[in-house]
Amino acid sequence: MSRKPANTDSITTFIADWQRERPDLDPWPLGIFGRTSRVDSHFLKRADSWLSPLGLSWETFSLIAALRRSGKPYELNPTELQRQSLLTSGAMTNRINRVEALGLVERRPDSNDGRGVIVRLTPAGRALADKAIAVHFSRSANVLGTLNAREREQLGQLLKKLLNSLENAPPAPAATARKKLR
Repeated sequence: MSRKPANTDSITTFIADWQRERPDLDPWPLGIFGRTSRVDSHFLKRADSWLSPLGLSWETFSLIAALRRSGKPYELNPTELQRQSLLTSGAMTNRINRVEALGLVERRPDSNDGRGVIVRLTPAGRALADKAIAVHFSRSANVLGTLNAREREQLGQLLKKLLNSLENAPPAPAATARKKLR
């Protein structure tokens, strides 16, 4: 099996393919979005591997980490929990159920909303969150070890700028675009 050059990745190949197949288009966005997508996928697989020995998945970790980061009394309502975690909104109730079954969180009635609940980190959840976040930060730093301090700062600032523009942009008319493709 031949090895690809060190400065080549799968997205470089995709870009070259599109340049060959559609020379009328400039595939430069694929260089950014394709790589961030691939980096995310690789990172989540690695995070699951170092969280698994603690009995956690990325989803359960992100949920208890959000509660731990919220500060005393380590509680949020489900909507805020979703916003404060690195999780999508889909199936948040099921995620909370799984973490509650592990004894890491408990649900309490929301005193501000008679129909709502508050999700609170249990003492066992807090202890595990503290242990897991230490492992996570250490291992994440190892993953990013290929970048020097200047590169980490530069990449962080560029990603911050991009994320800020996406988070503050008006919603894309995706439903309309999908209908046109059908």
